[in-house]
Amino acid sequence: MDFSYKKFLIGLLFSGFFFLSIYWISSDFSGILKVSKNANYFLVILGLVSYSFSLVLRSYRWNYLLRKNSSNVSTKKLTPIVIVGYMFNNLLPIRTGEIARCFYLEHKLGVKKIFALGTVAIERISDVISLSLILVLTLIMIYINSESSEFINYLPGNKYSFILFILLIFIASLFLILAPFLRLKIYKIFNYFSSNSNVFIKKFFKFVEQFFEGYFSINNSTKLFKLISISLLIWILEIIMYFFIAISVNLSLDSFFLLVLTILFFGTSANLAGIFPSTAGGWGSFDFFGILVLISFGVDDQLSLAYVIFVHFCLWAPVTLIGMMIFLKDWIPLKKNKMAIDK
Repeated sequence: MDFSYKKFLIGLLFSGFFFLSIYWISSDFSGILKVSKNANYFLVILGLVSYSFSLVLRSYRWNYLLRKNSSNVSTKKLTPIVIVGYMFNNLLPIRTGEIARCFYLEHKLGVKKIFALGTVAIERISDVISLSLILVLTLIMIYINSESSEFINYLPGNKYSFILFILLIFIASLFLILAPFLRLKIYKIFNYFSSNSNVFIKKFFKFVEQFFEGYFSINNSTKLFKLISISLLIWILEIIMYFFIAISVNLSLDSFFLLVLTILFFGTSANLAGIFPSTAGGWGSFDFFGILVLISFGVDDQLSLAYVIFVHFCLWAPVTLIGMMIFLKDWIPLKKNKMAIDK
């Protein structure tokens, strides 16, 4: 069986489990159409504008990591490549689009794909740390606020096990992002094994060396602070989109402050759920954990389902369509040139 086929089946299995769980929570999907029909699309567009800024900022962050290896990159050149990468992520399982993005970058700007993959790895780790920080801050605000402190008892699963799980993810990510500070020791171990290996192993170590070159782009505390700051701003912009859509579909709670806390908790938890395998676009894990959080905060189960699916569609559809147009614009002339050469 092909490895990619195995990944697809694993993702399908997890997504199937999450969707069955969603069906168990709420079997009435009619609210999705009602919410999408009655939504205030001016607010939805404002949300999408905020999300667009987050994509540009992601391109800026990637430029910040890549420019050590190439002077040919810029935020302007990387933005369409990032959008195409999102398109592939939305169409391929288990974030395979990240690999496709690196191949596309090499095709467009000549940056080595393995080096680029190392920078993507450090991006994802900074995302997990940023989401964990926002979630911990939200938990603190919930705990100290008398108006919303009761909701901490309704966290998904046992509240202590949930907090412990988040802390473990944060500590593991922190360890991984601090690895570049130990690069000299890592390279020393790496060189010892590579010098005492056969040709095949040496080729593998060469591959790993290129990956580490990208992964170790952040090699001092100033760069690390800037990376985490950019990542925090990226996720704040995306969560602002969730907030605009919540208002557009009349998702209301006892107070405005509680609504802000709920959307913060929803945005961080649903995106951290991306660590679980799923089908293309994160369908299943994002929706299940998002719905679970909203119901825990007292939102009606049908409205929770409709809101989360609507948010996910807004995240998925525009960037996928734009990414396809960008990719096809490049691919069609490339195919014509190839056919001309073959003739």
